[in-house]
Amino acid sequence: MHCQPDMEHPKADEILALYTQLSALTTRMRQAARAADWDGVIALEAQCTRVSSKLVEREDGAPRTPDYQRRKADLIRKVLEDDAEIRQNANERLAGLWRLIDGRQKIERLNAAYGAERGIPRMPGL
Repeated sequence: MHCQPDMEHPKADEILALYTQLSALTTRMRQAARAADWDGVIALEAQCTRVSSKLVEREDGAPRTPDYQRRKADLIRKVLEDDAEIRQNANERLAGLWRLIDGRQKIERLNAAYGAERGIPRMPGL
């Protein structure tokens, strides 16, 4: 009995390589978010989008080996864990910015209502 070569194997390897690349990028994004390097997060997000687009093009839903499915699931789980932490860091940063904006708006309203000449200190830069 003659065995046919598995023609799906190279495609499976390519897909796993893309998931590995995506995982590496989200790890870097997670590190950038921890360091509050939001420009870095945005730049890496653009790279993730390109890799994700390639995955959508190549992923065909064909059944694969249990090892492939396990590896793919591990990589997806890792990407999702990174994403959760990135979102948490971003949300905390946004909440801090909103508190800062709200505080500035309150000071501006007080200054407008009572004026700095009445003893309300002006906030630098306003």
